[in-house]
Amino acid sequence: MKLRIRLAVSTLLTAFVAVCLASPSLAADKMGDTKAERNVADTWVFWPNDGQFQAFETGVKKHVAWRKGAGDPFVWKVYEPVVGSNLDRYAVQSSNHAWADLDSENAWGKKSDAGKQFSQDVGQHVGKMQHIFIVTDEELSHWIDDEGYRYFGVTTYHFKGGHSADIKDVLKQVHAAATSQKWPYSYLVRYTVGGSGGLSIVNPMKNWAGMADPSPSLLEVMTNALGSKQAAQGLIDKFSSAIKERDYTVWKYRSDLSTPQ
Repeated sequence: MKLRIRLAVSTLLTAFVAVCLASPSLAADKMGDTKAERNVADTWVFWPNDGQFQAFETGVKKHVAWRKGAGDPFVWKVYEPVVGSNLDRYAVQSSNHAWADLDSENAWGKKSDAGKQFSQDVGQHVGKMQHIFIVTDEELSHWIDDEGYRYFGVTTYHFKGGHSADIKDVLKQVHAAATSQKWPYSYLVRYTVGGSGGLSIVNPMKNWAGMADPSPSLLEVMTNALGSKQAAQGLIDKFSSAIKERDYTVWKYRSDLSTPQ
């Protein structure tokens, strides 16, 4: 039941982002570089060589400590998947940036020869890696800061074509309902730039107890806002039918591998 509810939440909230990606003008607007929009996460995904996971972690600890000492302007957080179908990887991410911040980071990297240092510390233990940007739709996200978050459920979607108008209209209704009813749960609506793309919803948890059914559920919140359970279920069903494929992964925050405090 919990997973079904979370997937329904993700379907509805990510839909608007799908519309943005389908429309070049909307996507460009969302990705505009302004000081007010610090919604870009610089993200690297690493697959260690077989049998070298411990050596990879040791190298990462050494490297993030070096970066901090060398004055890296970015703070990096490391995440390890603990639930899902692809558990042999690590995600290294620095969030809350404007696009221009990436230029500053690149300039620092060249000046400090960070690429060479990475090769020495970690590179020999990496079998494959991927570099992407993840952009948060701040207008449709609701995030309550809490240092206690340790797990992050991430549902990634790809949608069928031809549903843009319905997606945009219904998602606005769903987000308005969650906002008006003051639904007390955090979520991020995000889309990926690079790789296979895709839309995702991030649900934070302090522990495994966070996997329990939310109360009230999103369906209950929508029912109260729209006036009937039938109307609320109709919105969920409409968007469920637009899904082409989806993936659910739970990532664990690895503070021991992240930039030292």
